[in-house]
Amino acid sequence: MKKLNAAIIGYGRSGYSIHARFMKSKANDIFNVVAVVEYDPARQEAAKADFGCDTYSDYRELFNRNDIDLVVNASYSNEHYPVSKDLMEHGFNVLCEKPLAKTPEQVQDLIDTAKKNNVVFTIFHQYRYNEYYNKMVEVINSGILGKIRLIRAKQNSFSRRYDWQTLLYREGGSMRNNAAHTIEQVMDLAGSDELPKIYSKLEIWNAVGDAEDYMFAVMEYSNGKRFEVEFSAGDAYAAGRLFEVFGDHGTMHVYNKKITYKYYLDEECPKPVLDHKSLHHPNGDPAYPSNNIVWHEEVLEFGGDVMNEFSGISSKYYHDLYNHMVNGGELFIKPEHIKAQIAIFREIEKQNPLEQKYFKPE
Repeated sequence: MKKLNAAIIGYGRSGYSIHARFMKSKANDIFNVVAVVEYDPARQEAAKADFGCDTYSDYRELFNRNDIDLVVNASYSNEHYPVSKDLMEHGFNVLCEKPLAKTPEQVQDLIDTAKKNNVVFTIFHQYRYNEYYNKMVEVINSGILGKIRLIRAKQNSFSRRYDWQTLLYREGGSMRNNAAHTIEQVMDLAGSDELPKIYSKLEIWNAVGDAEDYMFAVMEYSNGKRFEVEFSAGDAYAAGRLFEVFGDHGTMHVYNKKITYKYYLDEECPKPVLDHKSLHHPNGDPAYPSNNIVWHEEVLEFGGDVMNEFSGISSKYYHDLYNHMVNGGELFIKPEHIKAQIAIFREIEKQNPLEQKYFKPE
């Protein structure tokens, strides 16, 4: 299999722990890392040790090369839009980390730039490859839970974050950083890229910066699908539950490595007949309604180490991207889809304006 040459911009948490982690793994039979761009000299040395590659302190030094097939933009969030645009204007294919941009207009500008320069442009949203997600979708589509009334998504923990992800000027905050993958999954579950009706709340609970670490949104789509999305940094009893699915025939709880769901069958539980009078026991005493539901319960366990699973979904994403670039396969994450996601972010931010208190040091 022909390998493509890749450059990584940013050798921090995403560049190193996600993208380089895959590039160094045995699963990578498709990319060679030939260059890393990093401001920190110590991280440059780490990249050289990992890949024996060239390193640069400014991404524009990549413009002098003609051997790079893909640039992975894992820079600070506020640099995603301008750096991706500059790269594509110089003829590079770009895979950008999330969040992609501040506004839908910026995303459209990137889409237009990619088309003008005939380059591949996509965004790193890999969570729909997760086994828990695909098994959850299978159960929903089976109809066993009946009509789905509500899907609730959570990413809760207790933390007091104090890095750049807590800063508005860096385009940080829990929604764009943490909840972004969940909202992308919700859009897939809704089957729509429309801007839904939204009620939302953004607040700072424990973070020391000026960007939110609490996010809650109710999203209602015109097709009747309704979702609640929450990210809280103030939940010391978080149980690791990612999704709760409520249907008129049962309920499903979704975790990283397990799914549990309870349901009933119509043939075992006939619909009760409406009674306009008070109910009574056979002895004449007052009675409450009895559901008489025969429950069935299923448990699906899967996966192993969470970090290995995390690397696995990165591998699936990269192999699909390779297939698109080399064989013309379908692009998994289209920028038009992410433009719709950014519109959701902007609507939530408009409903909850936060005061910027910190600015980039001179």
